[in-house]
Amino acid sequence: MPSTDFDTNTMSSTNNISIQSNLKICCVCNTEIQRGPFITALGKIWCPEHFICNTPSCRRPLQDLGFVEEQGQLYCEYCFEQYIAPLCAKCGSKIKGDCLKAIGKNFHPECFSCSYCGKLFGNSPFFLEDGLPYCDNDWNELFTTKCFACGFPVEAGDRWVEALNNNYHSQCFNCTMCKKNLEGQSFFAKGGRPFCKNHAR
Repeated sequence: MPSTDFDTNTMSSTNNISIQSNLKICCVCNTEIQRGPFITALGKIWCPEHFICNTPSCRRPLQDLGFVEEQGQLYCEYCFEQYIAPLCAKCGSKIKGDCLKAIGKNFHPECFSCSYCGKLFGNSPFFLEDGLPYCDNDWNELFTTKCFACGFPVEAGDRWVEALNNNYHSQCFNCTMCKKNLEGQSFFAKGGRPFCKNHAR
């Protein structure tokens, strides 16, 4: 009995009839699989003899094993872990599951964390300092220049004064007593604090 494994579609233009068969074409050898088993994986169709580990020394059939697809090639889990899985830049072990790529390195998602406090980044932004990632809080605490008077960061574009071995926002560099702004003015130091001429005595 002939195979009836096809769909018929009627095309309305010029009363033509088009018959489309459900061809099963192996994605490796490009031949039609007419009889016998075939494998559907990763949106493709495979002959069983072509659904194998890509490692030349292995070549095991993958239909009954777990497999990993890497750059269009199929590998059994063992070969992937042994020969292909990247190393985590933090813990040094093989990455067998999800791999997070950041700062030009590979990490387990649970290993990509702040270099200071260990907080996982998840989808939060991070800052780099000397090639190491830091969370927002720690980076600001450890690496930003802070105003000695108000304690807030001196940010790019802010006017600032360096005096008495400290940094100040321009608007914060004031006489300790009367709060007169001393930017560009003569001042006196007492106890590591700035004073105007009138209060320096």
